[in-house]
Amino acid sequence: MPAVAVLAIAPLASCGTVSSAHLVVNQTADGASSDHRSHVAPGTLVGITISIANTGSGPARGVTVADVLPAGFHYYELTTMGGDSIRTQIDDPGALGGPRWGTWTIPAGSSGKESTLVISFKAQAPLKPGDYQNTVNVLTAAATSIEAGPPAVVTVDPRPSITVTTAATSSTAVSGGAVTYVVSVSNVGSAVAHGIAVSISLPPGFLYQTTSGVDGNGSRVQSIDPPSSSLLPLWAAWDLPAMQNGAAGLLRITFQARVLPAVAAGLYTVTTGLTGGQDVPAQTIGNAAPVAVGKGTTVPVTTRVAAQSAFAPQNGRVTYVITVENDSTDAAGNVTITDTLPPGLTYAATSSISVNGRATASRLSPATGTGTPQWGPFAIPAGGYAGSTLVIVFTAQVSGSAPLGAHADVVSGTSSNAQITGGSDQTPVIVTAG
Repeated sequence: MPAVAVLAIAPLASCGTVSSAHLVVNQTADGASSDHRSHVAPGTLVGITISIANTGSGPARGVTVADVLPAGFHYYELTTMGGDSIRTQIDDPGALGGPRWGTWTIPAGSSGKESTLVISFKAQAPLKPGDYQNTVNVLTAAATSIEAGPPAVVTVDPRPSITVTTAATSSTAVSGGAVTYVVSVSNVGSAVAHGIAVSISLPPGFLYQTTSGVDGNGSRVQSIDPPSSSLLPLWAAWDLPAMQNGAAGLLRITFQARVLPAVAAGLYTVTTGLTGGQDVPAQTIGNAAPVAVGKGTTVPVTTRVAAQSAFAPQNGRVTYVITVENDSTDAAGNVTITDTLPPGLTYAATSSISVNGRATASRLSPATGTGTPQWGPFAIPAGGYAGSTLVIVFTAQVSGSAPLGAHADVVSGTSSNAQITGGSDQTPVIVTAG
C-alpha cells in the first residue's frame, strides 16, 4: 500500500534566541477536488505549492524550506517562486533527492497584510495507485513559532498512463526520397487504455506512403488506416493493457512518408496527436523526429546507440550505450533523448549518465517496463573539433516471447536550439531462445 508521510515542521534553534515571528505553513496540490485530494494518473506530473506566511510582529530569518516527497515521487522542476520575502542566500535543489530551497528573511506583516514566501514545483507521481501525503520541513535561524496547515494529498488513481514518442530511423533525407517513422505508444498505468487513436501531422511536402508494421500487445477495436498521400495519417483504434509483470501495454506503428522533389533544404519535424477514451487525456507532441533535408541550420548534434553484446537470450537482459556528440562551437540546450526499443524488449534500469566523463542526472525518470525510455533535459557543452559527449548506459529486459533474430534499436532526441541527428544500432542485437 502507499507510503504515507506525516507533515513535519521543524524549527531550528540558534543560541537560545526566540523570534517574534509566527509562520503559518500551508501546502496544496494542483487540481484538488472536493475531497481535498489531487487525483492523477500513474507516472504523471503533479504541481505542489508551499505557502509560508509570517503573521508575527518580527521577521523570520534564515528560513530554509525542505520538501520530503512521498515514497516513489521524483522532483522534476521549480515552476514559480514568489511572495515578498527577501532571499539572502541561494540554495537550490540538486538533481537527486528531495528538493530544498534557501535562504530567506520573511518580514513581519504590516497594516494587516501578511508577508509570504510561495514556492511551486512539479513532481512525477509513482506508478503504484494509492494516497500519498507530502511532507514539508521549515528551518529557521532562531526558534520560531510555526503553525502547520493540512498536508497536500495526492491520490494516484488506477488509471491508464500513456506516453507517446515518434522517431525517424534516419535523420537525413533527400528531396524525392522517403523517410521511415516509428510511433510508439506505451501504457505504464494500472488500467486498460481504451480507444487509442494516433495521428501524425507531416511537414509541408511530406506525404504518407504506406504502413510497414503494427506491433504490440494491444487489441484493435476499430480498423481505420490512412489513405495514400495523406498529409495527416490517422490510425485507430486499440485497447492497450495496463502494465503487467513489469511490461507496459504497447502499440508501435512503422510507416513511410515520401519527400516531394520540391522540398527545400532544412530541418523538418512532425507533430503527433493521440486520443482515447474518457480516462486518456488527448496529447499533442510537436517538434518530434527531426529530419534534415539538405544542410541543417542549427547546432549539429549526432546520436548513436550500440548494444554491448551481440546476443541476448529470451528472459535475459542486454545493455545499450547511447552516445550523443556535440561537435559545434555552441552548447546544445534542453536536450531530451528517447530510445525506441525493439519489440519484446522493455526498459529495466539506467546504469550511468555522464557528460564528458562526469556523472550527471536526469530529471526525467523512465518507467520500468516502458518500450520508449526518455532522459533529460541535458545541456551538452560546445565540443568543437574534439567533440563533447553525453553518454547514457542502460539495460533492457528481453521478454520470454520476444521474436527471435536481429532487432534494431532506434534513438532520437529534441533540443531547444540543436539539430539532433538520430540513429539506430549498426549491429542489432540478436535475440536467441532462452
